[in-house]
Amino acid sequence: MKMMEHSMKPLAQMDGFRNLIITLGTHPILGVLVGLGMTAVVQSSSATIGILQALAGVNAMPLNVALPILFGDNIGTCVTAMLASIGASKNARRASFIHLSFNLIGTLIFMAILPVVVKLIPLLGGDIKRQIANSHTIFNFTNVIIQAPFIPLLVKWVKWLVPGEEKEATAMTLEHLDSRLLETPSIAVGQVIKEVSRMGKIASENLTTSMEAFFNEDTKLINKVFEVEQVVNFLEREITAFMVALSNTSLSEHDSEIITSLFHVVNDIERIGDHADNIAELAQYRIDNKLIFSDDAIKELKEIYSVAKYAVDSSIEALNNFDFTLAQKVLEAEGKIDMMEKQLRNEHIDRLNKGICSTSSGTIFLDLISNIERIGDHSNNIAQMVLDFKE
Repeated sequence: MKMMEHSMKPLAQMDGFRNLIITLGTHPILGVLVGLGMTAVVQSSSATIGILQALAGVNAMPLNVALPILFGDNIGTCVTAMLASIGASKNARRASFIHLSFNLIGTLIFMAILPVVVKLIPLLGGDIKRQIANSHTIFNFTNVIIQAPFIPLLVKWVKWLVPGEEKEATAMTLEHLDSRLLETPSIAVGQVIKEVSRMGKIASENLTTSMEAFFNEDTKLINKVFEVEQVVNFLEREITAFMVALSNTSLSEHDSEIITSLFHVVNDIERIGDHADNIAELAQYRIDNKLIFSDDAIKELKEIYSVAKYAVDSSIEALNNFDFTLAQKVLEAEGKIDMMEKQLRNEHIDRLNKGICSTSSGTIFLDLISNIERIGDHSNNIAQMVLDFKE
Protein backbone atom coordinates (compact mmCIF):
# COMPACT_ATOMS: atom_id res chain seq x y z
CA MET A 1 0.00 0.00 0.00
CA LYS A 2 2.84 2.38 0.84
CA MET A 3 4.51 1.65 -2.50
CA MET A 4 1.27 2.36 -4.37
CA GLU A 5 0.66 5.56 -2.43
CA HIS A 6 4.21 6.76 -3.19
CA SER A 7 3.81 6.04 -6.91
CA MET A 8 0.41 7.76 -7.06
CA LYS A 9 1.37 11.03 -5.36
CA PRO A 10 2.17 12.73 -8.71
CA LEU A 11 -1.40 12.01 -9.89
CA ALA A 12 -2.81 14.40 -7.31
CA GLN A 13 -0.89 17.25 -8.97
CA MET A 14 -1.95 16.50 -12.54
CA ASP A 15 -4.60 18.80 -13.99
CA GLY A 16 -6.05 16.00 -16.11
CA PHE A 17 -6.52 13.71 -13.13
CA ARG A 18 -8.03 16.54 -11.06
CA ASN A 19 -10.53 17.23 -13.84
CA LEU A 20 -11.39 13.50 -13.94
CA ILE A 21 -12.08 13.49 -10.19
CA ILE A 22 -14.27 16.60 -10.54
CA THR A 23 -16.21 14.92 -13.35
CA LEU A 24 -16.69 11.73 -11.36
CA GLY A 25 -17.82 13.76 -8.37
CA THR A 26 -20.39 15.53 -10.51
CA HIS A 27 -21.58 12.34 -12.23
CA PRO A 28 -21.48 9.43 -9.70
CA ILE A 29 -22.86 6.98 -12.28
CA LEU A 30 -19.60 7.37 -14.21
CA GLY A 31 -17.77 6.35 -11.04
CA VAL A 32 -19.80 3.14 -10.91
CA LEU A 33 -18.88 2.40 -14.53
CA VAL A 34 -15.20 3.10 -13.82
CA GLY A 35 -15.23 0.69 -10.88
CA LEU A 36 -17.06 -1.94 -12.92
CA GLY A 37 -14.56 -1.66 -15.76
CA MET A 38 -11.49 -1.75 -13.52
CA THR A 39 -12.60 -4.87 -11.66
CA ALA A 40 -13.82 -6.60 -14.82
CA VAL A 41 -10.32 -6.23 -16.28
CA VAL A 42 -8.36 -7.10 -13.13
CA GLN A 43 -10.97 -9.68 -11.96
CA SER A 44 -10.24 -8.80 -8.35
CA SER A 45 -12.30 -6.33 -6.36
CA SER A 46 -9.67 -6.51 -3.60
CA ALA A 47 -7.03 -5.16 -5.99
CA THR A 48 -9.16 -2.30 -7.27
CA ILE A 49 -10.27 -1.37 -3.75
CA GLY A 50 -6.60 -1.32 -2.79
CA ILE A 51 -5.96 1.16 -5.62
CA LEU A 52 -8.84 3.30 -4.36
CA GLN A 53 -7.36 3.33 -0.87
CA ALA A 54 -3.93 4.24 -2.22
CA LEU A 55 -5.37 7.17 -4.20
CA ALA A 56 -7.39 8.34 -1.24
CA GLY A 57 -4.34 8.00 1.00
CA VAL A 58 -2.49 10.70 -0.98
CA ASN A 59 -5.58 12.97 -1.00
CA ALA A 60 -6.12 12.33 -4.70
CA MET A 61 -9.67 11.04 -4.29
CA PRO A 62 -12.36 12.21 -1.84
CA LEU A 63 -14.87 9.80 -0.28
CA ASN A 64 -17.82 10.98 -2.40
CA VAL A 65 -15.89 9.96 -5.55
CA ALA A 66 -14.41 6.76 -4.11
CA LEU A 67 -17.75 5.25 -3.01
CA PRO A 68 -19.42 5.04 -6.45
CA ILE A 69 -16.25 3.41 -7.81
CA LEU A 70 -16.32 1.03 -4.82
CA PHE A 71 -19.92 0.06 -5.59
CA GLY A 72 -18.97 -0.47 -9.23
CA ASP A 73 -16.16 -2.76 -8.07
CA ASN A 74 -18.75 -5.06 -6.50
CA ILE A 75 -20.55 -5.36 -9.84
CA GLY A 76 -17.31 -5.89 -11.74
CA THR A 77 -16.26 -8.76 -9.51
CA CYS A 78 -19.24 -10.71 -10.88
CA VAL A 79 -17.45 -10.99 -14.21
CA THR A 80 -15.28 -13.81 -12.87
CA ALA A 81 -18.35 -15.87 -11.91
CA MET A 82 -20.04 -15.07 -15.23
CA LEU A 83 -17.00 -16.28 -17.17
CA ALA A 84 -16.76 -19.43 -15.06
CA SER A 85 -20.41 -20.25 -15.79
CA ILE A 86 -19.88 -20.32 -19.57
CA GLY A 87 -20.56 -23.84 -20.78
CA ALA A 88 -21.65 -24.91 -17.29
CA SER A 89 -25.04 -26.22 -16.16
CA LYS A 90 -28.18 -24.12 -15.98
CA ASN A 91 -27.96 -23.92 -12.21
CA ALA A 92 -24.35 -22.72 -12.45
CA ARG A 93 -25.40 -19.93 -14.83
CA ARG A 94 -28.28 -19.07 -12.53
CA ALA A 95 -25.89 -18.82 -9.59
CA SER A 96 -23.73 -16.34 -11.50
CA PHE A 97 -26.80 -14.26 -12.39
CA ILE A 98 -27.91 -14.23 -8.75
CA HIS A 99 -24.44 -12.94 -7.84
CA LEU A 100 -24.75 -10.20 -10.45
CA SER A 101 -28.32 -9.32 -9.45
CA PHE A 102 -27.41 -9.17 -5.76
CA ASN A 103 -24.57 -6.67 -6.30
CA LEU A 104 -26.48 -4.70 -8.92
CA ILE A 105 -29.49 -4.24 -6.62
CA GLY A 106 -27.19 -3.33 -3.74
CA THR A 107 -25.45 -0.70 -5.87
CA LEU A 108 -28.78 0.84 -6.88
CA ILE A 109 -29.84 1.02 -3.23
CA PHE A 110 -26.59 2.63 -2.05
CA MET A 111 -26.40 5.02 -4.98
CA ALA A 112 -29.91 6.21 -4.14
CA ILE A 113 -28.76 7.16 -0.63
CA LEU A 114 -25.17 8.14 -1.58
CA PRO A 115 -25.25 11.59 0.11
CA VAL A 116 -26.39 9.97 3.38
CA VAL A 117 -23.70 7.27 3.17
CA VAL A 118 -20.98 9.88 2.53
CA LYS A 119 -22.01 11.67 5.73
CA LEU A 120 -22.45 8.60 7.93
CA ILE A 121 -19.27 6.65 7.07
CA PRO A 122 -16.85 9.22 8.57
CA LEU A 123 -18.75 8.98 11.87
CA LEU A 124 -17.31 5.48 12.29
CA GLY A 125 -13.86 7.03 12.61
CA GLY A 126 -10.53 6.26 10.97
CA ASP A 127 -8.77 7.86 8.04
CA ILE A 128 -10.21 7.76 4.53
CA LYS A 129 -8.59 4.39 3.77
CA ARG A 130 -10.36 2.90 6.77
CA GLN A 131 -13.59 4.61 5.70
CA ILE A 132 -13.37 2.94 2.27
CA ALA A 133 -12.80 -0.43 3.93
CA ASN A 134 -15.73 0.15 6.29
CA SER A 135 -17.94 1.14 3.35
CA HIS A 136 -17.13 -2.10 1.56
CA THR A 137 -18.04 -4.15 4.66
CA ILE A 138 -21.26 -2.21 5.29
CA PHE A 139 -22.26 -2.50 1.61
CA ASN A 140 -22.12 -6.30 1.63
CA PHE A 141 -23.47 -6.80 5.15
CA THR A 142 -26.43 -4.47 4.60
CA ASN A 143 -27.24 -6.05 1.23
CA VAL A 144 -27.49 -9.49 2.81
CA ILE A 145 -29.89 -8.19 5.47
CA ILE A 146 -32.04 -6.34 2.93
CA GLN A 147 -32.12 -8.99 0.20
CA ALA A 148 -32.21 -12.24 2.21
CA PRO A 149 -36.01 -12.10 2.67
CA PHE A 150 -36.39 -11.80 -1.11
CA ILE A 151 -34.35 -14.90 -2.01
CA PRO A 152 -37.44 -16.68 -3.47
CA LEU A 153 -37.99 -13.69 -5.77
CA LEU A 154 -34.33 -13.74 -6.83
CA VAL A 155 -34.67 -17.43 -7.65
CA LYS A 156 -37.75 -16.76 -9.79
CA TRP A 157 -35.91 -13.89 -11.49
CA VAL A 158 -32.89 -15.97 -12.52
CA LYS A 159 -35.10 -18.86 -13.60
CA TRP A 160 -36.79 -16.38 -15.93
CA LEU A 161 -33.40 -15.18 -17.18
CA VAL A 162 -32.16 -18.77 -17.66
CA PRO A 163 -35.32 -20.74 -18.51
CA GLY A 164 -35.72 -24.48 -18.69
CA GLU A 165 -35.33 -27.34 -16.27
CA GLU A 166 -31.92 -28.49 -15.13
CA LYS A 167 -31.16 -31.90 -16.57
CA GLU A 168 -30.81 -34.46 -13.84
CA ALA A 169 -27.13 -35.15 -13.32
CA THR A 170 -26.16 -38.65 -14.29
CA ALA A 171 -23.50 -40.67 -12.55
CA MET A 172 -21.66 -40.92 -15.89
CA THR A 173 -20.13 -37.48 -15.29
CA LEU A 174 -17.32 -35.91 -13.30
CA GLU A 175 -18.90 -33.79 -10.56
CA HIS A 176 -15.77 -32.26 -9.06
CA LEU A 177 -13.28 -32.13 -11.95
CA ASP A 178 -13.00 -29.72 -14.85
CA SER A 179 -10.10 -29.03 -17.21
CA ARG A 180 -10.08 -25.39 -16.02
CA LEU A 181 -8.94 -26.60 -12.61
CA LEU A 182 -5.57 -27.48 -14.13
CA GLU A 183 -4.77 -23.76 -14.00
CA THR A 184 -4.79 -23.99 -10.18
CA PRO A 185 -3.06 -27.31 -9.39
CA SER A 186 -3.26 -27.02 -5.59
CA ILE A 187 -7.05 -26.68 -5.76
CA ALA A 188 -7.28 -29.43 -8.38
CA VAL A 189 -5.63 -31.92 -6.00
CA GLY A 190 -8.37 -31.37 -3.43
CA GLN A 191 -11.02 -31.80 -6.12
CA VAL A 192 -9.41 -35.05 -7.28
CA ILE A 193 -9.69 -36.41 -3.74
CA LYS A 194 -13.39 -35.50 -3.73
CA GLU A 195 -14.00 -37.18 -7.09
CA VAL A 196 -12.09 -40.32 -6.06
CA SER A 197 -14.12 -40.42 -2.84
CA ARG A 198 -17.30 -40.11 -4.90
CA MET A 199 -16.15 -43.00 -7.08
CA GLY A 200 -15.50 -45.02 -3.91
CA LYS A 201 -18.98 -44.34 -2.58
CA ILE A 202 -20.53 -45.45 -5.88
CA ALA A 203 -18.48 -48.66 -5.81
CA SER A 204 -19.48 -49.26 -2.18
CA GLU A 205 -23.17 -48.77 -2.95
CA ASN A 206 -22.82 -51.19 -5.83
CA LEU A 207 -21.31 -53.74 -3.47
CA THR A 208 -24.38 -53.40 -1.26
CA THR A 209 -26.66 -53.82 -4.28
CA SER A 210 -24.81 -56.95 -5.40
CA MET A 211 -25.08 -58.59 -1.97
CA GLU A 212 -28.79 -57.72 -1.74
CA ALA A 213 -29.23 -59.23 -5.19
CA PHE A 214 -27.59 -62.42 -3.96
CA PHE A 215 -29.53 -62.66 -0.69
CA ASN A 216 -32.90 -61.76 -2.26
CA GLU A 217 -32.32 -63.48 -5.63
CA ASP A 218 -33.34 -60.25 -7.38
CA THR A 219 -32.65 -60.06 -11.13
CA LYS A 220 -33.43 -56.33 -11.30
CA LEU A 221 -30.74 -55.58 -8.73
CA ILE A 222 -28.28 -57.73 -10.67
CA ASN A 223 -28.88 -55.66 -13.81
CA LYS A 224 -28.46 -52.48 -11.76
CA VAL A 225 -25.06 -53.71 -10.58
CA PHE A 226 -23.93 -54.25 -14.17
CA GLU A 227 -25.09 -50.75 -15.11
CA VAL A 228 -23.33 -49.05 -12.19
CA GLU A 229 -20.16 -51.01 -12.90
CA GLN A 230 -19.99 -49.16 -16.23
CA VAL A 231 -20.11 -45.89 -14.28
CA VAL A 232 -17.25 -47.02 -12.04
CA ASN A 233 -15.19 -47.94 -15.09
CA PHE A 234 -15.97 -44.55 -16.67
CA LEU A 235 -14.86 -42.70 -13.54
CA GLU A 236 -11.68 -44.77 -13.38
CA ARG A 237 -10.75 -43.76 -16.93
CA GLU A 238 -11.68 -40.08 -16.60
CA ILE A 239 -10.10 -39.52 -13.19
CA THR A 240 -6.91 -41.24 -14.31
CA ALA A 241 -6.75 -39.08 -17.45
CA PHE A 242 -7.24 -35.93 -15.36
CA MET A 243 -4.52 -36.97 -12.92
CA VAL A 244 -2.11 -37.62 -15.80
CA ALA A 245 -2.72 -34.06 -17.03
CA LEU A 246 -2.42 -32.71 -13.48
CA SER A 247 0.89 -34.52 -12.99
CA ASN A 248 2.34 -32.42 -15.82
CA THR A 249 1.56 -29.13 -14.02
CA SER A 250 3.63 -27.35 -11.39
CA LEU A 251 2.63 -29.42 -8.37
CA SER A 252 4.36 -29.15 -5.02
CA GLU A 253 6.29 -32.22 -3.86
CA HIS A 254 3.56 -33.07 -1.33
CA ASP A 255 0.73 -32.72 -3.86
CA SER A 256 2.70 -34.75 -6.38
CA GLU A 257 3.02 -37.58 -3.84
CA ILE A 258 -0.74 -37.46 -3.19
CA ILE A 259 -1.57 -37.72 -6.90
CA THR A 260 0.88 -40.61 -7.34
CA SER A 261 -0.81 -42.45 -4.46
CA LEU A 262 -4.28 -41.71 -5.82
CA PHE A 263 -3.45 -43.57 -9.04
CA HIS A 264 -3.26 -46.72 -6.90
CA VAL A 265 -6.40 -45.79 -4.93
CA VAL A 266 -8.43 -45.39 -8.13
CA ASN A 267 -7.27 -48.83 -9.22
CA ASP A 268 -8.25 -50.33 -5.85
CA ILE A 269 -11.71 -48.78 -6.05
CA GLU A 270 -12.15 -50.05 -9.60
CA ARG A 271 -11.23 -53.53 -8.38
CA ILE A 272 -13.83 -53.26 -5.59
CA GLY A 273 -16.32 -52.49 -8.35
CA ASP A 274 -15.15 -55.56 -10.27
CA HIS A 275 -15.72 -57.76 -7.22
CA ALA A 276 -19.24 -56.34 -6.84
CA ASP A 277 -19.76 -57.28 -10.48
CA ASN A 278 -18.45 -60.79 -9.74
CA ILE A 279 -20.88 -61.14 -6.82
CA ALA A 280 -23.75 -60.12 -9.10
CA GLU A 281 -22.72 -62.85 -11.54
CA LEU A 282 -22.71 -65.36 -8.68
CA ALA A 283 -26.20 -64.15 -7.75
CA GLN A 284 -27.33 -64.72 -11.34
CA TYR A 285 -25.81 -68.21 -11.27
CA ARG A 286 -27.66 -68.95 -8.03
CA ILE A 287 -30.97 -67.88 -9.61
CA ASP A 288 -30.40 -69.74 -12.87
CA ASN A 289 -29.49 -72.97 -11.10
CA LYS A 290 -31.96 -72.56 -8.22
CA LEU A 291 -29.25 -73.13 -5.62
CA ILE A 292 -30.23 -73.47 -1.99
CA PHE A 293 -28.09 -72.19 0.90
CA SER A 294 -28.51 -73.16 4.52
CA ASP A 295 -29.50 -70.56 7.10
CA ASP A 296 -26.05 -70.90 8.66
CA ALA A 297 -24.36 -70.16 5.34
CA ILE A 298 -26.48 -67.05 4.74
CA LYS A 299 -25.84 -65.84 8.29
CA GLU A 300 -22.08 -66.25 7.87
CA LEU A 301 -22.11 -64.44 4.54
CA LYS A 302 -23.97 -61.52 6.09
CA GLU A 303 -21.46 -61.35 8.94
CA ILE A 304 -18.34 -61.21 6.78
CA TYR A 305 -20.02 -58.84 4.32
CA SER A 306 -20.91 -56.49 7.19
CA VAL A 307 -17.26 -56.20 8.19
CA ALA A 308 -16.15 -55.75 4.56
CA LYS A 309 -18.76 -53.04 4.02
CA TYR A 310 -17.49 -51.22 7.10
CA ALA A 311 -13.93 -51.48 5.77
CA VAL A 312 -14.85 -50.07 2.35
CA ASP A 313 -16.92 -47.18 3.69
CA SER A 314 -14.38 -46.32 6.37
CA SER A 315 -11.47 -46.38 3.94
CA ILE A 316 -13.28 -43.95 1.62
CA GLU A 317 -14.18 -41.67 4.51
CA ALA A 318 -10.61 -41.83 5.81
CA LEU A 319 -9.39 -40.82 2.35
CA ASN A 320 -11.86 -37.97 2.02
CA ASN A 321 -10.89 -36.49 5.40
CA PHE A 322 -7.38 -37.93 5.77
CA ASP A 323 -8.61 -39.46 9.02
CA PHE A 324 -5.68 -41.49 10.35
CA THR A 325 -7.65 -42.98 13.25
CA LEU A 326 -10.34 -44.32 10.94
CA ALA A 327 -7.70 -45.60 8.51
CA GLN A 328 -6.13 -47.61 11.32
CA LYS A 329 -9.53 -49.15 12.12
CA VAL A 330 -9.77 -50.28 8.49
CA LEU A 331 -6.52 -52.20 8.87
CA GLU A 332 -7.94 -53.90 11.96
CA ALA A 333 -11.16 -54.74 10.12
CA GLU A 334 -9.19 -56.22 7.22
CA GLY A 335 -7.37 -58.53 9.64
CA LYS A 336 -10.74 -59.64 11.00
CA ILE A 337 -11.98 -60.33 7.46
CA ASP A 338 -8.97 -62.55 6.77
CA MET A 339 -9.61 -64.60 9.91
CA MET A 340 -13.32 -64.87 9.17
CA GLU A 341 -12.63 -65.97 5.59
CA LYS A 342 -10.38 -68.83 6.78
CA GLN A 343 -12.85 -69.88 9.47
CA LEU A 344 -15.86 -69.76 7.15
CA ARG A 345 -14.00 -71.69 4.48
CA ASN A 346 -13.21 -74.48 6.95
CA GLU A 347 -16.72 -74.53 8.41
CA HIS A 348 -18.32 -74.64 4.98
CA ILE A 349 -16.08 -77.49 3.87
CA ASP A 350 -17.23 -79.29 7.01
CA ARG A 351 -20.87 -78.70 6.01
CA LEU A 352 -20.12 -80.07 2.54
CA ASN A 353 -18.62 -83.20 4.09
CA LYS A 354 -21.73 -83.64 6.20
CA GLY A 355 -23.99 -83.19 3.18
CA ILE A 356 -25.74 -80.13 4.62
CA CYS A 357 -24.94 -78.06 1.49
CA SER A 358 -24.74 -79.14 -2.13
CA THR A 359 -21.45 -79.07 -4.03
CA SER A 360 -22.69 -76.34 -6.40
CA SER A 361 -23.81 -74.15 -3.52
CA GLY A 362 -20.53 -74.79 -1.76
CA THR A 363 -18.52 -73.61 -4.74
CA ILE A 364 -20.54 -70.40 -4.98
CA PHE A 365 -20.17 -69.83 -1.23
CA LEU A 366 -16.38 -70.16 -1.41
CA ASP A 367 -16.18 -67.87 -4.45
CA LEU A 368 -18.31 -65.32 -2.63
CA ILE A 369 -16.22 -65.15 0.54
CA SER A 370 -13.09 -65.04 -1.64
CA ASN A 371 -14.41 -61.93 -3.42
CA ILE A 372 -15.34 -60.34 -0.09
CA GLU A 373 -11.87 -61.07 1.31
CA ARG A 374 -10.25 -59.36 -1.68
CA ILE A 375 -12.54 -56.38 -1.20
CA GLY A 376 -11.12 -56.16 2.31
CA ASP A 377 -7.59 -56.20 0.83
CA HIS A 378 -8.36 -53.26 -1.46
CA SER A 379 -9.91 -51.33 1.43
CA ASN A 380 -6.73 -52.01 3.37
CA ASN A 381 -4.66 -50.57 0.50
CA ILE A 382 -6.70 -47.35 0.49
CA ALA A 383 -6.38 -46.95 4.25
CA GLN A 384 -2.64 -47.64 4.08
CA MET A 385 -2.28 -44.85 1.50
CA VAL A 386 -3.85 -42.44 4.01
CA LEU A 387 -1.58 -43.64 6.80
CA ASP A 388 1.47 -43.16 4.59
CA PHE A 389 0.86 -39.40 4.86
CA LYS A 390 0.60 -39.45 8.66
CA GLU A 391 4.14 -38.20 9.08
